[in-house]
Amino acid sequence: MLTETTLWFLLIFIFLAPPIGALILRMSQRFIGAIGIAIGMTVILIGVAAAIFTISRNPLPPLRISDLTLLPAWVPPVPDALDQELLPVMPTVPVVPTMTPRPTLTVTATRTPEPTLTAEPTPTVEPTPTAEPSATPEPPATPTAAGPRRYTVQAGDTLRVIAERFGVTIEAILQANNLTPAQGDNLQVGQELVIP
Repeated sequence: MLTETTLWFLLIFIFLAPPIGALILRMSQRFIGAIGIAIGMTVILIGVAAAIFTISRNPLPPLRISDLTLLPAWVPPVPDALDQELLPVMPTVPVVPTMTPRPTLTVTATRTPEPTLTAEPTPTVEPTPTAEPSATPEPPATPTAAGPRRYTVQAGDTLRVIAERFGVTIEAILQANNLTPAQGDNLQVGQELVIP
C-alpha cells in the first residue's frame, strides 16, 4: 500500500517530469545532441508510465491538504461468493459506503417528418410552329352520312385541340388513323385525319 507521501511524490512526478525534463534536455542539446534528447525523453516517459502503473496497482491512501480530502481512500471491491470459492482465502476488508449517483434526466427530442408534396408530372407539349393567321376561315368538318368524318390539319392544330373540337379522345384519333403517339405529335399542315 502506498503512503500519502509516496502518492504525492508520484503525482508530482507524473505532471512535472515531462515538461521540466524536456526543457532541461532542450537546454543541454549542444552537449548531448539529438540522440541524447531522444534517449532522455524515453527515460522520462518510461518513468512516468511506471509511476502511473504503480498508482493503478496499489490501494490508495486518502490524499489530503490540511483538512481538505482531495482523494478518498481506495478500497478494492469485495469479491462475490463464487469468487471466494475459487480464490485463495483473502483477508476481509471493511466496506466503505459509497455514494449512489443521482438519477439523471435524459430528454430525447423527436422530430416528426414534414410531409412532402409530390407533384404530378406535367405533360410536355412540344411547341408547334405558328403561322400567320390567314384570311380564310377554317374548313368545317365534312361529315358523311354513314361514315367517319374527315378533317384537314390547319396551322396551329394539335391532336388535343382537334379531339376537343370534335368531342373525341386523342387515343381514338390515333387508332382511327393508325398513328403512333410520336406521329400524332408531329402533325403536318394539310394532313387529312379521320375523326371517329
